[in-house]
Amino acid sequence: MSITAALRPTTRPRWITPYDASRCYLLPDTVECNIPRRGAAGECGAWDWARGHLVELHFRLGGAPAALYYRDLVAPHPHDALGVAPHLPVGVEVTARLRTREDRLVTVVSRVESAPHGPRGDHWQVTVDGEIPTDADDPALHGEHRYPPSLPFLAFLVDLHLQRTSPRPTAPAITLRNHPA
Repeated sequence: MSITAALRPTTRPRWITPYDASRCYLLPDTVECNIPRRGAAGECGAWDWARGHLVELHFRLGGAPAALYYRDLVAPHPHDALGVAPHLPVGVEVTARLRTREDRLVTVVSRVESAPHGPRGDHWQVTVDGEIPTDADDPALHGEHRYPPSLPFLAFLVDLHLQRTSPRPTAPAITLRNHPA
């Protein structure tokens, strides 16, 4: 997809917006995290992308952010095949955990693999509590694509999946009695 096609007005949620390149994500001190909670000049750009997962999910779902884990996925180096496990693709994995407004603990894992070393080439996948979101009517709402979506769209996708899979609340049974007049 070209940049001009991504910025063209559309009625559907856009995958890439101009806002995507201008955000800075900050995590509260209460979040359990294996990367810095605040960005700094010259740091790994993927860390800001990782922090953005939790911030955008919290913005969309409410509740309280709990944890964020970032992991580089590595492949064997052609000159040092013994130094790295041979089954891992090149890419990034981000695990974000938060409690929603309904006090439900949600775990979202976003995984990006890149060609030529990834077993599936360029590939992105998200799981929500271990399930890959699907939509029979719109393939754009599936949790597997060639490239990752923008973080606000990812949060929208997770919210949509949770709405579809959450048990619906049931109303309490009310006994109606006829009272003599």
